[in-house]
Amino acid sequence: MPAIVMDGRAVSELLMPEVRRNAAELRDRYGCVPALAAILVGSDPASRQYVRNKHRLARELGCGSEVIEIEAEKASTESLLATIERLNNDRATTGILLQLPVPANVDQFVLFDAIAPEKDVDAVGADAVIGFYRGQWGRFIPCTPRGVLTLLDYYKVPVSGKRAVVIGRSDIAGKPTALILGGRMCNATVTWCHRHTQDLASICREADILVSCVGANVGRPYLITADMIKPGACVIDIGFRRIGPGRFAGDVDFDAVSRVAGWLTPNPGGTGPMTVIALMQNLLDAARYQLGLGRINYSI
Repeated sequence: MPAIVMDGRAVSELLMPEVRRNAAELRDRYGCVPALAAILVGSDPASRQYVRNKHRLARELGCGSEVIEIEAEKASTESLLATIERLNNDRATTGILLQLPVPANVDQFVLFDAIAPEKDVDAVGADAVIGFYRGQWGRFIPCTPRGVLTLLDYYKVPVSGKRAVVIGRSDIAGKPTALILGGRMCNATVTWCHRHTQDLASICREADILVSCVGANVGRPYLITADMIKPGACVIDIGFRRIGPGRFAGDVDFDAVSRVAGWLTPNPGGTGPMTVIALMQNLLDAARYQLGLGRINYSI
């Protein structure tokens, strides 16, 4: 039996009326227009694609959206700190995100912690990390893990007590996903893998839930192949890489894995749309926090 396709586009469309309604309430009842500022350094194709999607959806919801583009060779920790400080002090800007990756000469952790906690919609600063490190929601959950949790919930994938394998340790995908799945919100038993992990295939075969967040060329067409999947497992493909002009792919061999897995995200069309809708949810929550209001609860 083929895997159930975890369609991120369809689930994000189901959420859109609720997100739109909450954005309208902020505008009509409180006179607040949430506004996102995205800092984009360099010309990474996947990053530019994500920023375009975020900008488009923010505009569609009637929110403000500013993309601050900085050439990689002109970027420094000091100059980006000045940009973040300006946005922190701008009352019209309710959410700030630093799009990754940034150049090697830039200290991304200093920049993460410089973002005002109530505007940290990507949940990368120390204040946000404390929340999900301790198994709590806090102000924000990072956008990609939040989107993954929504997919798991919508498709009724069992998580509590299950064996989960997370591959990748970026600060916006693999690392927080591993912490959240293994924490008190999800109660999975997590094995966290990365480029130095030995015998990755055998570890993956033990997973009830496999989350791959690599998004890089690994010397073969796909990192995750059908022989690495436990029959009936849930496979979530977060990796995103350019494979040609205007063409992108993920970590997982979708066609082959779909004949083994129980659930499977497409890529594109799986976690990408969920990451973008989660960013809008975080942006609306940021605006509410700045008005002294609580987090929005959604039906999914």
